[in-house]
Amino acid sequence: MENWKSLYIYFISGTGNAKASSEWIADEADKRGLKTVVQRIDRLEDIVMPALEDKPLICFAFPTHGFNAAPIMLRFIAGFPPGLGREVFLLNTRAGMKLYKLFMPGLSGVALMLPAFILWLKGYRCIGFRPVDLPSNWIPLHPGIKKKVIDSLFIRCERIVRNFANKILTGKKVYRGLYSMPVDMIVSPLALAYYIGGRFFLAKMFIANNNCDNCGLCIQECPTSSIMYVGNRPYWKLTCESCMRCLNRCPRRAIEASHGMALIFWIIYTAVNAQLFLLIINIFHVQPDIWWWIIVSNIIGIGGMIIVTTFLYRIFHSAMGLKPVRYLFWFTSLTALPFWKRYVPGKRNNTRNKSVLSQ
Repeated sequence: MENWKSLYIYFISGTGNAKASSEWIADEADKRGLKTVVQRIDRLEDIVMPALEDKPLICFAFPTHGFNAAPIMLRFIAGFPPGLGREVFLLNTRAGMKLYKLFMPGLSGVALMLPAFILWLKGYRCIGFRPVDLPSNWIPLHPGIKKKVIDSLFIRCERIVRNFANKILTGKKVYRGLYSMPVDMIVSPLALAYYIGGRFFLAKMFIANNNCDNCGLCIQECPTSSIMYVGNRPYWKLTCESCMRCLNRCPRRAIEASHGMALIFWIIYTAVNAQLFLLIINIFHVQPDIWWWIIVSNIIGIGGMIIVTTFLYRIFHSAMGLKPVRYLFWFTSLTALPFWKRYVPGKRNNTRNKSVLSQ
């Protein structure tokens, strides 16, 4: 083992996958007698930073969003003070699935490479990074996975994470994330598209249905403070990162991802942008296939998507003050189907760690 006296783990977790991974790592560090601090970075508030005299090893654990690290984790790492230690390691959870007895891996994209590069610029040495294929929680895309499958994925991934932690804590370097690098590089353009535009579109898919009793749990637990009351109903802001915490944890199953609303957004946005492009081409006599116009048109398209989506979402949110309108969007939400289960994390073994776990 290196001359570390402490381990500081910083994590963000929408539904519990990265939290579970952080606890497994902390448990292995506790067994080795390291002072262990596990810190959730929700809202980037009340963060406990390492002390140099602790000789810290630092870990960052986070979910993969749009083939990238969760945006809130990227902001945290970008603002992380240099000089608080020498070594860091990274763990990203990604959408694992299971097909019969075959475990299906997710994709990382730049979720490991980009944070590692930022930390390198800050003077840190990354001694390991690894993806972990815990169950997919992206309920707008698919129903919640069966409990039996979730538990089997958790059992498998707990063994993987503990093995990874033990190797790191004994001074070994583990770059397991490089194994999927060829495929990750292929999907990396999607990470850029998601970060500069796609996440804002997805943020405007969420609605509260007629089951909502305004308990405020979604507002209280949102890790990016992206939900507020507008017209006495939950309203999702552009800062939403689609972590799925609100949708999966609502005790009344009152939060939906409105696919019908998203489809309307897309149709209107496409029509408006097409007319805008034609107008610009006709006024300035632009050839649509020249390279600089391709760049400009994409920038205009992303900006137009954000503006149109935000404007329409505000209109629809106001209209949902009427129950028939709420029923219309509820009816066009796949997440409202009776068989469309929510995601509940798998059971974890009781750990012996005595770490400071920020809830």
